[in-house]
Amino acid sequence: MAGTRGQQLNVADLYYGIEKTFSGGERYIWNSQVLKANDIVYSFQNVVAPINHQPAHEAFADGNQTLTPTIMKKQIVEMTPSTGRNLTTSTAAVIIDSLFGGSSGTATHELYEMYPLFVINSAAGQTLTIVGGSGVTVVGNAVVAASSSAKFDVSLATATTISILRAS
Repeated sequence: MAGTRGQQLNVADLYYGIEKTFSGGERYIWNSQVLKANDIVYSFQNVVAPINHQPAHEAFADGNQTLTPTIMKKQIVEMTPSTGRNLTTSTAAVIIDSLFGGSSGTATHELYEMYPLFVINSAAGQTLTIVGGSGVTVVGNAVVAASSSAKFDVSLATATTISILRAS
């Protein structure tokens, strides 16, 4: 199928196996489902919304807070605690239904799929601790030291459980 540069494509135009030829002769193979290792993929930068666009992150007020799936989707959490604070996740069922295509707490996505979560502690002398809700296990050091940050991976451990893995 031929198209022009800047042409707006809808979801039906982007399903697996469709090959678009643009005016310059470049070919793009679109696959919105699963990227297989042998697929050839060409990328381009969308001038309107750059690929590296990061939505506004969550700046928590001082106090113990809940990490909901909506907040996890933003991927960055920041807080300046006045004393040691806990960031407790929602239950595994809520996270699975929101992030991993679940229904009634049972995921339909592939196991070990992950969402990155960066936690920034802006306080000079206090800590933040990630605490798992029901069905959520925190693996590794759950404490984010004062004046530092940490990366966690929110991972689908089984069809009904979540692991929060300390990555850095």
